[in-house]
Amino acid sequence: MNTNNLWKMNSWNKKFGELQIIKFIRQKFPKRRKEILKGIGDDAMVLRNGYVVTTDSFFENIHFDVRYFSMSALGHHCMAASLSDLAAMGASPICALVSLHLTKTLTIKDIEQLHTGFEKITKKYGMDIAGGDVVTSPAFGVTITVIGYTKNPLMRSGAKPGQALFVTNFLGLAEVGRTALKMNLPKKEYPDAIGKHLYPIPRIFEAQSIKKFATACIDTSDGLSTDAYHLAEESRVKIVIDAEHIPIHPEVGRFCSTNNIESLQCILSSGEDFELLFTAYKLPRMKGTKVFRIGRVMKGQGLYLSVRGKTKRIEPSGYEHSI
Repeated sequence: MNTNNLWKMNSWNKKFGELQIIKFIRQKFPKRRKEILKGIGDDAMVLRNGYVVTTDSFFENIHFDVRYFSMSALGHHCMAASLSDLAAMGASPICALVSLHLTKTLTIKDIEQLHTGFEKITKKYGMDIAGGDVVTSPAFGVTITVIGYTKNPLMRSGAKPGQALFVTNFLGLAEVGRTALKMNLPKKEYPDAIGKHLYPIPRIFEAQSIKKFATACIDTSDGLSTDAYHLAEESRVKIVIDAEHIPIHPEVGRFCSTNNIESLQCILSSGEDFELLFTAYKLPRMKGTKVFRIGRVMKGQGLYLSVRGKTKRIEPSGYEHSI
């Protein structure tokens, strides 16, 4: 099996990527308004009054596949993915604005089921759907803007030398689940992975406990290597990921072994787990939340991987949203 095509979801040749686009926009539009505490460069925009705002778009055949996504599951997935950015900032959700890009083949039943998925997860976090837009489109998609609040936002820029790198739960599951569904593999062999892909859980509640100790945070939407790179860049530090400390879920291990894929590369490159990757000096055991120490923060710059005592610099290899 060609692992490059499997794990680098946008593996075709392109002249530019998401990181280059963000860098260009950031230079083109420097922050001018004093009301903005944090603009481009984090999981969400933060206003000085404590409100946190972020937006995400999801399109068929790019972000989801309706061959195995029910409309209800799709509503849950898209809203959860959007809320994950609020979790990364340590913010509590208030409301969402939902814009629907609808093709002529969709029915009113499809839209009702989509909103059933929205309703279940917004009810769980006590938030409203407070507006949006509906447009006809050549491609089916959803754009969601979520608004939250926090007095003390977590950002990507607070990591300091001497701290450790932590992650909640296991990584790589969502991509294994996506691939298992796409390849029509037996669902009974990958229940956790498939559930992770269809019904991700934004770590809103977990973030409230973690933020008491965390100094920098990001959600794992783009893959461990890309997300750790963002932390290193924004904090202007060197981050070393210790390969031996990365936990491997049995379903990820079995899938990689069966398909002759290196588990480490899978985890470095696979996104959409929507876990929390964060730094802290120390972290007490938290009831009900799995937290693993997988790396360290040092003086310097860039992202490094330590394997059996040998350390080498690595580049981001996760999901690219641009084409």
